[in-house]
Amino acid sequence: MKTLEKTFVMNADKCGNHTFTQTRREGNFCIYRRNRVSDGTVHSYEVFITRVIKAGTPLPGGNFVAEDYEQYPGANAFGRTAWSYSGAQAEPAANLVFDRIKAAKEQPEVEIETDGAVTTIPVARVAKSKLELKLPGKPFTQKELAAHNNIANYKEVYSSLQSMLADKILRLAGTREVTRGKAAKLFAVA
Repeated sequence: MKTLEKTFVMNADKCGNHTFTQTRREGNFCIYRRNRVSDGTVHSYEVFITRVIKAGTPLPGGNFVAEDYEQYPGANAFGRTAWSYSGAQAEPAANLVFDRIKAAKEQPEVEIETDGAVTTIPVARVAKSKLELKLPGKPFTQKELAAHNNIANYKEVYSSLQSMLADKILRLAGTREVTRGKAAKLFAVA
């Protein structure tokens, strides 16, 4: 079987050439650092579960795959079996998700502390969350969640909040009137 190269250059997302370098691998779980070729800066860290394409798989044009090979994830895989992290905390976030998705094979559930109360949820659902957030024990707004976790910009928790809603870790618990603008949504542990 042909495995993924440890370093390669590719024009992914049609945004210029990037050098992809494997920084961590255990079994079929990988982390690749993505650097811009133009200036060498880090673009992001990509965490994913490798996909194996089997020999004999039909290809466009009537040909068939000659040998089993591992495929780097395409755009459709991100959010399902691949995750991308950029910014100052990209590397620690990527390593955290790597450990969580790897642990999902060994440990089916994880406990999340919510101010004294403990909620048990499947690990695979937690892996999508970009930040490790401590959840308040009572219904909260997005701004209150950020403040509870000492995050200055409340917009940073949005992606994690939406992931937890989609995965039914959180539920909508109503709204709270504010002095200006529309009412703030309240969230609670499902």
